[in-house]
Amino acid sequence: MERKSSSSGCQGAYTGVCSQSHVPSYKNNIDKLKAKGIDSVICVAVNDPYVLNGWAEKLQAKDAIEFYGDLDGSFHKSLDLEIDLSAALLGRRSHRWSAFVDDGKIKAFNVEKAPSDFKVSGAEVILDQI
Repeated sequence: MERKSSSSGCQGAYTGVCSQSHVPSYKNNIDKLKAKGIDSVICVAVNDPYVLNGWAEKLQAKDAIEFYGDLDGSFHKSLDLEIDLSAALLGRRSHRWSAFVDDGKIKAFNVEKAPSDFKVSGAEVILDQI
């Protein structure tokens, strides 16, 4: 069975851009994503699963988005997405990103250039790429 998903990577739970713009862009567009055949919307962040669960509840997004913790950042490091945000008191995190995956193959992959950017990783961009 073919499976389509939209994934995004956040710098971390409760961070400003991810909480106010990035994740809400997917939550607010969940019906449009499903209408385009997306089976699952996934958010991965460099946090433990308990923090991500609390964040998902606070965002009221648990019904729309699956949240997964990259506890030690190894997933993001393997994708060369690791970024050192120690100056902002966040430590090693991930660049903000999004991907459209169709049956296990990455069809679109978007990475923000700067930690505060929110130009290419939102749901609106992915919707145009599906």
